[in-house]
Amino acid sequence: MVYIKDWPEFQQRSIKLFQSNPSRARYLIKSHAATHSLTLKVTDDTTTLKYRTRSSAILGRLEIFNKAMTYAMAGSKTPLLDANPEPTPAVISAAAGLAAVETEAATGAAAASANGAAPVGAATPAAASDKKKKKKKGKK
Repeated sequence: MVYIKDWPEFQQRSIKLFQSNPSRARYLIKSHAATHSLTLKVTDDTTTLKYRTRSSAILGRLEIFNKAMTYAMAGSKTPLLDANPEPTPAVISAAAGLAAVETEAATGAAAASANGAAPVGAATPAAASDKKKKKKKGKK
């Protein structure tokens, strides 16, 4: 029984273990509420790999690992790549375009404030002082 401390190493070794003997390999998840820990175990009765954590940040990685194990069980040659694909170029260019628009808006607002003009949608000091505060009724 080997506890592996490095998450990527656990993922790779677990999938290799499963792919080497798919008819004998098992994948288990144990949650201990009292200790707030999560234990993942992959075994084929001769080799056992375990990973234990108390961090809640592991849940996102656990989801990807579950997908990878499912792909491995379905016979995929590259289950980790299938479960967590790289972003496509279209997604990258769309994200870059959105960042450019946000940068332009921030630059335009900064330039307007530098020139003494108020940014669009900002309240002027005179408009803010026109409103009177209401007194609360009741005991002092």
